[in-house]
Amino acid sequence: MDKNIFIGIDLGTTGMKIIMMQDNGDIIDKKYIDYQISSPKAGYAEQRPADWWDGLCKISRELIEKNSHVTKQIAGIGITGQMHTQVYLDENGRPLRDAITWMDQRCQSLVEEINKENRETIFEHTSNYLTTTYTAPHIVWVKRNQPDLYKKTDKILLAKDYLKYKLTGEMATDYSDAVGTLLFDVAAKKWSDEMFELFRIKKSLMPEADKSAVIIGQVTDKASKLTGIPKGVPVINGCADQAATSLGAGVTKAGEVSAIIGTAGVISVLSDRPLPDQNNGTSCWNYCLDDKWINLGIMQTSGESLNWFKRAFDNKRDNDIFKSYDQEANKIPDGSEGLIFLPYLMGERTPYWDSNARGVFFGINLNHQKYHFVRAIMEGVGFAFKNNLELIESLGVEIKELRLLGGGSKSFIWKEILAKILNKKITTVQVEETGALGSSILCGLALGIYEDADRACNELVNTGENYYQEKIPAVYKNNYQIFKELYPNLKDLYKKLDN
Repeated sequence: MDKNIFIGIDLGTTGMKIIMMQDNGDIIDKKYIDYQISSPKAGYAEQRPADWWDGLCKISRELIEKNSHVTKQIAGIGITGQMHTQVYLDENGRPLRDAITWMDQRCQSLVEEINKENRETIFEHTSNYLTTTYTAPHIVWVKRNQPDLYKKTDKILLAKDYLKYKLTGEMATDYSDAVGTLLFDVAAKKWSDEMFELFRIKKSLMPEADKSAVIIGQVTDKASKLTGIPKGVPVINGCADQAATSLGAGVTKAGEVSAIIGTAGVISVLSDRPLPDQNNGTSCWNYCLDDKWINLGIMQTSGESLNWFKRAFDNKRDNDIFKSYDQEANKIPDGSEGLIFLPYLMGERTPYWDSNARGVFFGINLNHQKYHFVRAIMEGVGFAFKNNLELIESLGVEIKELRLLGGGSKSFIWKEILAKILNKKITTVQVEETGALGSSILCGLALGIYEDADRACNELVNTGENYYQEKIPAVYKNNYQIFKELYPNLKDLYKKLDN
């Protein structure tokens, strides 16, 4: 019996991936294309929506032409993408300007202005605090600085939703992406009238918000001719990129966590109810499954800290050096003989939200050699993860298991260090494309191919080794306490640095 085939589209920040996947999780083929981020002024970060669409059409045609023998088996299209990035459309559905991305910092002073009087009101209605990452302040910036363009704006779509519109002619978003606008009531799962009034944004500018696993339209004749995807193929609502990745890692139950050691470190903790974090540590967002929420912690330079070390001290070596790092760091005792690292090389997000923070090696002595520093980096990232997990647990969620992803998950010593520091069960995920698998699972749920997310993940998500340390070594208990004390003691000094 022929298997159903899903097409997964992942609209990333620097490039787009399209994947053809069978309903058993096997990848048939995939294509990738990159595109540029433009910065017309310092702090600006924009992209051309046409680059997304042209890129999708190009790689989709290539994928379909190469695999034409299975096109009749395509059951649906799932889509995920970068959050917060917004497209301004006129009454004919044409972009009025380049999209403002989540990386854009132009509205920093506007955010500070709004927060002076409205910080707690915004939190009360959205379960999150206002930062430059969210969509709402960018819309306000456009309204103030480009009033003529704003008047012509008929709809504002988030990045992935623009591609859905181009494929189907329908405008819609989902809860997990809508939350990134800061115009959405996380608990009530609907647009917040109070926030539209506070930001003085017309509610009619935003599309309807719905669940992730619902069909919003079908591929039109025009889109079919441009992309090669057969006309009439259902397109589902989809979800934010971090939600698709977590689902593709098998995160479906409260207390389960996806933990990524990539360039950044990201932890997503699932819960059965919204858990707003009034200490301004973690984001509280809607998940891509019904009646589920996540608390999200983001550490700016987790895996990138080790990449920095390689560039700084082993720049002429290829990436095999990381195997040497593993072998040599494994010879260093737990605790790196008193060397502690703060992984804040580009500031830090959760839990400090401090762009002035910088990396620190604390406790250097004459006995420390090169690989003490390598191990200290791995331990420092582990301490940062523990700091965030403790913060989320304090909100009332019991963390049961971490599903580990990203380049750092390939390091055997890093996994062992994490197990010792975190005192949690750690399971590695052996899925080639977790985001695509997450989108495919949502596709299957929307189309009735999968009965429920739990069963689908049990069948499709392959896991590897398990790591668990029953007791935290005393040296890690001690070093972690020092780690937590270092940032508060350095906070004011960071501001004096000229970098």
